[in-house]
Amino acid sequence: MISPLGRCLALAFFLWVPVGFADDHDCMAKNIYWESRNQTVNAMYAVAEVVMSRVRDRRWPDNVCGVIKQRRRGICQFSWYCDGKSDEPRLDNSRERMAWQLASIVAWAVLEHGPPNTVQGALWYHSNKVEPYWSKVYTPVTVIEDHIFYVER
Repeated sequence: MISPLGRCLALAFFLWVPVGFADDHDCMAKNIYWESRNQTVNAMYAVAEVVMSRVRDRRWPDNVCGVIKQRRRGICQFSWYCDGKSDEPRLDNSRERMAWQLASIVAWAVLEHGPPNTVQGALWYHSNKVEPYWSKVYTPVTVIEDHIFYVER
């Protein structure tokens, strides 16, 4: 049974959290986790910054989940979202749990306080293990671990 104080705290949290924040947080945390869970917190912030830059750009949806789940010409913007596998974080070992916790904290920080300017407003990135056709159209601005970040020319 929940105490009166517990109910008050839950209600206060519910009233404090803006509409859509929980969904945006879940989408952002999952994107950070799947895109950069094997990297440092700096790389996680960089991934989040690209999402937020897209949210502010009129060419993408104006919300976090819309950006992350968007398909263009049938292709997902973030490959983990449409790879046919579960989108839930793997929590079966301590390394994965730690990565999920970090992703969740970074997501909260970026949604609450805004992203840092680590990738100079980049709207695109990819792993250095691949060379997508579009990478020749944009200007690389920085490399953070195994991701290359791009802006328009």
